[in-house]
Formats: sequence, structure tokens, C-alpha cells
Amino acid sequence: MIRAALGALQDLGFQIEESQAAVGLLVGSKIGNGRIRAQVSVRGLPGQNASVIRATFQHIVPRPGAMLAVGEVLEDPELYQGFFERVAQSAFLTAHDI
Repeated sequence: MIRAALGALQDLGFQIEESQAAVGLLVGSKIGNGRIRAQVSVRGLPGQNASVIRATFQHIVPRPGAMLAVGEVLEDPELYQGFFERVAQSAFLTAHDI
């Protein structure tokens, strides 16, 4: 499922900045109307052939004079739906060797 999530982020125009498959973590960003960062966590469910995927998208807001920027969580349902639809499609295609 980590590959499906990675592909979904790339399909949405994100560049992957960090990938730690062993712990199920992906971080990517894209520049558009400001900088948007995506963080995705994938973990398997013990004793089941299933995974839980969590995604957060943030608009990165620079703070003048500060060393760190602030991330404002994006709550646009279309962004999340688009991501999870791509993940589901990729998982389906992989499961059916298409």
C-alpha cells in the first residue's frame, strides 16, 4: 500500500521528499498556490490482510523572522477524496495484476 500512496501523491503533482517504507511514512510537497506538504502514514493491521492509511495536507506559511514555517491543515474534501481514489484504484489494479 505504500507504493499505492506514493503513486497517488506523484499523480497529484507532489515530489517525494522523504520515504521510509519500513515505518510506512511518506512526505512530499508541491508548489502551486503556495507550498503544500503531504504526510502519509501506512500501517498494516495485525492478523489481517488490510492496511490503514492516514493523510494530512498542509499549506506551509512562512513566518517573517522565524526559522520555522507554520503548517495550516487543509480541509478541502476534494483533495483528500482525489488522493484516496487514486490509492484505491492503484490497490485494485495491483491486486488484480493489471
